[in-house]
Amino acid sequence: HLGRTLGEQDGTGPDDDPLLRSLRDESRAEGEARGLAKAVREILRARGVACPEDPGAGIPDGVPSGVVVAAALACDSAEDFHARLRAHAAK
Repeated sequence: HLGRTLGEQDGTGPDDDPLLRSLRDESRAEGEARGLAKAVREILRARGVACPEDPGAGIPDGVPSGVVVAAALACDSAEDFHARLRAHAAK
């Protein structure tokens, strides 16, 4: 409450603090990654493809979520899923 009051007086907010901004961005990215991993797990299970508990653990950085979902829809095993992601990342 005090921080908000002082910020209002100075005309600043949380986005003006680099540390708070980076912590919020990091938290948002972690939440999105967890949501994507959950979606992948559900897609694989619905298709009858055995998957590890955390399929998101092997997703290479920078692979778009659409590519991840497409790989989950097209693969025939968890190994195939991760191979498709590695192939995309290598492009």
